[in-house]
Amino acid sequence: MHPYDADLYYEDIIARQGRVFLWIRDELPEVDERWFIENYMRSDMRRLLDSANPKYAAMSSPELIYWFVNFEQDGRFKEYKRGETWGGFLPQWVGQMYAHYQWQFNVASERLIEILPLPEMERIFPTLHQTGWHVAAQKIHDEVLCGRC
Repeated sequence: MHPYDADLYYEDIIARQGRVFLWIRDELPEVDERWFIENYMRSDMRRLLDSANPKYAAMSSPELIYWFVNFEQDGRFKEYKRGETWGGFLPQWVGQMYAHYQWQFNVASERLIEILPLPEMERIFPTLHQTGWHVAAQKIHDEVLCGRC
């Protein structure tokens, strides 16, 4: 059973996570986007978003970034890794796809980043980024992840 229905979860968490992964360029200049995404997906905050915790579900994208950097794990991310950006809208798509997949298949985000790592997301982006979220998540589940089951 999902804590939100799909429409509410989409606006509150799925779309917002996409914006977080896109806006980190502005909020954290020179951040290594892959480092940020991997740590964010494994964070306590993301675990709480998996269950639609209202405190975090109501935060704006900049607030989520600020909270993650300054308060997650007692502020251990204040010294974030600097590195390359992906460019374009790939981070936004990855953020939304991870959140949608998490909701659709009820997989913990910390587990999802392990079974569907960022290089795999980058590989499938050109093929799936223009399909609908539900269809893309189902294809990932059927073709990518079930091949590993």
